[in-house]
Amino acid sequence: MRALLARRKIVVPVAVAVIVLVGVGLWAFQPWKLFTSSTVNEKLTDGAVQKGTFRTLAHPTSGQAEIVKGADGSYTVQLRDFSTSDGPAVHVWLTDKAQDAGDAAFGGDGHLDLGNLKATNGNEVYAVPAGTDIAQYKSVLVWCERFSVGFGVAGLGA
Repeated sequence: MRALLARRKIVVPVAVAVIVLVGVGLWAFQPWKLFTSSTVNEKLTDGAVQKGTFRTLAHPTSGQAEIVKGADGSYTVQLRDFSTSDGPAVHVWLTDKAQDAGDAAFGGDGHLDLGNLKATNGNEVYAVPAGTDIAQYKSVLVWCERFSVGFGVAGLGA
């Protein structure tokens, strides 16, 4: 009987710890997102003042990024024919780093977060806050905040 009680004192805390660790792991890594995708097709406008083609960083990413100036003087970032992987806490950033900067350079300062990635595929439009000096940004970056890793980057040129 004592042996049974001693085992229970070990087995129950270990089982609880394993369950907690699995739960935290599922929350952090969200492995099901490796198998999910979504599509959005927002209306894009012509007349990009800057544009570039995505290159892959940590996850296959393709398509074009464009900065478009509206008639009212506001700017938007458009992702055209865009495709990337899904992941937790993926955002679209404008960054002051050039497209060919080392992958580790993208996680630091010098970026403007335009919000959560709307979908993994399609055509997407992101508003740039009023008063933003577009000239200080060199690239559009798809960034996973949870793991501090870039999915893909597009350098901006005329």
